[in-house]
Amino acid sequence: MKMHYLLAAAFWLTACGQAANETLDVVTDKSLEDIATVEASQDDLKTTAQAAPPKELPLPPYPDYPAAKTKLAADDSGVIYYPIKSPYDFSRVLNGYDALETHTGKGTLVMPEGASADNPVPAMVILPGSGGIQKGREMEYAALFAENGIAGFVVDYYEPRGVKPDTVYQMKTMIATEVDVMSDAYSALKILGTDPAIDASRIGVTGYSYGGMATRYVLDDRLKDIMAPDVPPFALHMDIYGPCHQTLGHQGTTGAPYLAIHGDADNSVDPALCQEVYKDLEAAGTKVESHVIAGAGHAWENAAPMREFSEGSFVRGCTFSFDPETGAFLVDGKAGRFQPTPEMTRPQRAMVRAGLGELAGTCVGQGYTVGNNPEADKKSKVFQLDFMKREFGL
Repeated sequence: MKMHYLLAAAFWLTACGQAANETLDVVTDKSLEDIATVEASQDDLKTTAQAAPPKELPLPPYPDYPAAKTKLAADDSGVIYYPIKSPYDFSRVLNGYDALETHTGKGTLVMPEGASADNPVPAMVILPGSGGIQKGREMEYAALFAENGIAGFVVDYYEPRGVKPDTVYQMKTMIATEVDVMSDAYSALKILGTDPAIDASRIGVTGYSYGGMATRYVLDDRLKDIMAPDVPPFALHMDIYGPCHQTLGHQGTTGAPYLAIHGDADNSVDPALCQEVYKDLEAAGTKVESHVIAGAGHAWENAAPMREFSEGSFVRGCTFSFDPETGAFLVDGKAGRFQPTPEMTRPQRAMVRAGLGELAGTCVGQGYTVGNNPEADKKSKVFQLDFMKREFGL
């Protein structure tokens, strides 16, 4: 049971198991060393008193990137290095976000033909799922958006935090968290807003699965005030098969419109719970449009054939949130033994994250449909393009 907390924490906090070509990475010798380190650290955590100095989960160093750009030129495209922060957990967002060090993030900008300072275009920030950037999805969406007059900026939230191609999945989601993804979304909003060829008042955000959840999270008006207080908010949000079991414990929104799309064969998304979440968003002033595609599962754009992913796990029967003052992680309103404190470093926060799985030991379902579904993909893209064109005024 040494790995119980790590595996559970990685699962609970990334919403659902890996789909299709988001399956678990092959465990390399280096990955086994990483997991062994976590096993030893978890033994320390379970035997350490709360008053003792917190233990650490070793995290990789940030890569040595070129200098980050703080302002884009009208002819910029391709790989963009830009300033980001890595809060790791929600308590750091609510307590001391401004004091966090800035390091260099990475994204890929795809511009439509004809975009210029004289003809600025809308843009979409694109947030990958927990498997990272996948063939058939993020870059293909950026190209589709560009074909329709909308710039696309694909965020890579793993590599800038030291994740490598051979990093095992569970370690990826311990190195870069959903809170880091939220922060990257707002960092992307800020850098895109400096591009003369992009209309800063018409920048939206979209994401898939884990990234879809983050798309909904960044509707939270507190995040906007903390992470990007001096720029226009996201103009729209598109959540593609993002699960609904987790909220941020706050109902205030920026008021931007929100589109949600999922399939009725995707057990990782609880439709009844999603309707409750949508009603809360509407009560806070956000216009919600949702579509359920008959016969569609999870990750319908991915290249791998559609199949029943029997080993895939998902959260069911519990709701996750955060304490609105401390940012403590809650399951059904209850906090666990292990919670971060304001002075903790990122590796210390990672150690706490590794212990959060004990909170949700019974909240698990098994098996859902994943993989390529051209009919669902076509319908979803029609919904997305129609929503963007209406909300962007195209």
